[in-house]
Amino acid sequence: MNNELKSKTVGREPSCTLVVEHPSVSRLHAHIQLADDGLVFVLDVDSRNGTFLNRNDSWIRVRRVTLCVGDRIRFGEVEVTLEHLTGVFGNLANTRLEARHFPLRDSNNHAKSSAQQVGHGALLQKPKRNPATGKIEEDQPN
Repeated sequence: MNNELKSKTVGREPSCTLVVEHPSVSRLHAHIQLADDGLVFVLDVDSRNGTFLNRNDSWIRVRRVTLCVGDRIRFGEVEVTLEHLTGVFGNLANTRLEARHFPLRDSNNHAKSSAQQVGHGALLQKPKRNPATGKIEEDQPN
């Protein structure tokens, strides 16, 4: 199997595959890459205003990221939909996104219900600390 990445460009330049006309977007801002297995990556090319990923309700600046279901991408100040990003490879391209990453608060709820279903007993709880000393206080039986 050939491991070559197919690559498209994002930026203000008319020669880019995906042209984003906004002053916060660099002339050549990023590459959108398609792997042989269909996964889609975004690679920032040292743009001045950055490429940002929103996953789990938090924007972070990224240099290279594999796109997942539910992700949001921003080039500088301009958000571009996943459909536009994957669409640059055409309708016949075999593009796919990784499974959605869930926030920790959801996974903790899932972990609690899973532990209760399989009968692993009580889950660990945060220890009680003495507010004056900061030492952990053990529960005293009544």
